[in-house]
Amino acid sequence: EKKVQKEVDLSSFRPEEKQVYALVKENGAIFQGDLIEKTEFSKARMTRIVDKLEGSGLVERKRRGMTNVVVLKED
Repeated sequence: EKKVQKEVDLSSFRPEEKQVYALVKENGAIFQGDLIEKTEFSKARMTRIVDKLEGSGLVERKRRGMTNVVVLKED
């Protein structure tokens, strides 16, 4: 049974939010620290971006010790 990729409407998102979403999507799950490294955004900016994506139901944060893993949200 093939998993259907749901189309996500990113038109209302800023370019940096789309960039972060794309990174999470291609990795499936990624540490927030790795996202910061790859995008070179500040910690505060990354937190705001992940907050918005999380609020939109696209991603989910999972606590891992001192850091967060950002994963794509399953239906």
